[in-house]
Amino acid sequence: MLKFFVRWRVNPKEVFKTPEEREKFLMLLLGQVNTEMQDGVIKDWGSYVDGSGGFLIYEVPNEADVFASLRKWTPHIDFDVRQVLTIQQLIEARK
Repeated sequence: MLKFFVRWRVNPKEVFKTPEEREKFLMLLLGQVNTEMQDGVIKDWGSYVDGSGGFLIYEVPNEADVFASLRKWTPHIDFDVRQVLTIQQLIEARK
């Protein structure tokens, strides 16, 4: 499995017509994240206390799974995606 660390933030250029529209979108986002966590795709997820963004951890078989999960949120959410290695992978790579 590949592991990815993702920082996310609400796109500052995103304009919702009403606070209710923003809340509806964010509840949709949270529902999808919750589903992906239950399915084991997202291993951890968190939000900054100011609501401007947060992070998530994916463990997936390939990069295309990350793309498929994230693409449905653009342009509303901006992402910074980094593939990461486990401690065991680093030890093996250094042998």
